[in-house]
Amino acid sequence: MPQANDAEWTDAYTTPTGIDVENNEPNADGPAGNFDLRLEAVAGSVLGDSGATYKLTVDCIDDTLAERNANMSEPVPLAQAFNNAAGNDWLAAGNNFKKEQTITFNVDAQAKGHVLHYVVTLVGDNGDVVSFIESNKFILI
Repeated sequence: MPQANDAEWTDAYTTPTGIDVENNEPNADGPAGNFDLRLEAVAGSVLGDSGATYKLTVDCIDDTLAERNANMSEPVPLAQAFNNAAGNDWLAAGNNFKKEQTITFNVDAQAKGHVLHYVVTLVGDNGDVVSFIESNKFILI
């Protein structure tokens, strides 16, 4: 668990759209045109409902080509805050706070058959909170 004034990603994984089970072929069992990236994080008791702002950056890395796939990445960092306002969704969980977020991505036809993964970062606007995580590796069919 994080310190009272800190946050950290705890999980990042791909799933078929609308399903909450990690899948390394996320567009095989759901709609073939898209898939979900599921994110989970925790924040300490002081930070979790503080309203402090941060940027969420989600980059898809094409391991086959060794480059960023812009079509399956968030185009700009998402502005979010540590609170339970719409879109932020930090919920009290015991003495800490927990966040679950799902982002749906369209399959880039040029990436089919490639091995990929996501790098997700959370950076506080004043630079005092920083966390990153890599998702599972996955392949698109």
